[in-house]
Amino acid sequence: MIKSMTGFGKGEIKFQGGSIIVEIKTVNHKFFDASLKLPETIAPFEDRIKEVLQKKISRGKINANIIYDNSGSKDEVITINRKLAKSYYKGLVGLKKYLGLKDALGVKDMVMLPGVINYEATQRNLAVLWPKIEKAILSALDSLLTDREKEGKAIYRDFCKRADDISKMLSEIKSRAHLNIQEYRQRFAQRIKDLTSGHEIDKGRLEMEVAIFAKNSDISEEITRLKNHLANFKRTIALNGEAGKKIDFIAQELHREVNTIGSKASDFKISKNVIEIKGEIEKIREQAKNIE
Repeated sequence: MIKSMTGFGKGEIKFQGGSIIVEIKTVNHKFFDASLKLPETIAPFEDRIKEVLQKKISRGKINANIIYDNSGSKDEVITINRKLAKSYYKGLVGLKKYLGLKDALGVKDMVMLPGVINYEATQRNLAVLWPKIEKAILSALDSLLTDREKEGKAIYRDFCKRADDISKMLSEIKSRAHLNIQEYRQRFAQRIKDLTSGHEIDKGRLEMEVAIFAKNSDISEEITRLKNHLANFKRTIALNGEAGKKIDFIAQELHREVNTIGSKASDFKISKNVIEIKGEIEKIREQAKNIE
């Protein structure tokens, strides 16, 4: 069944020495586009994380946030960037003099500055860290996909209702199609009569011309094609896998056929149904943007 591109999922695993929390939020987008917010220790795994995401998500804008708590770990080394700290200090002392401030600068101020203190995971720790990260990501993805499927079911029900409504209106159009031809024929014949008033004309020739032009108002082919597109639409929304782009294409075809009916229609009720069907198709196209 169709899946929405909108959803949220969260996964968390705890282990000796820390924990990993993964939060994934997705919204509609034409392509796969992942933005990751990673702590420094996990940054080396960015490409691998995107690969895991893309195996489960084919389309959509993805925002993933990973929180790594390693407060209990003994496998990380703290390094201090002394050169950077010295540069910070010189700059801050100069700024202090320039602003006429008297506050003292201490170590606690320096360690809060970006890049002064770094936590470096050992190679051994990195080797065992990836399976934990992957497990947390997969847990978040399971939660996300459940959310997207739930939203997809709601959209599916909406699509089914709209398809049924279009089918009913199409049946009404079909029931009045012959009236459309008759009305067109009568109007055209009257117009010819008015234009040729006072002139002798070949009635047989006139009837033939009227019949030819009346045939142009026949909408039976468009009705048949509309029914076929509608059946294809129903099949598509019931299938698993990517469907958003195909649904949009089918909706365009539906719109094209109903437009042609509208241009041929001279019957008021047919024209009214055409306008209503167009409205339903537009809503389908809007919803299709949120389908994977």
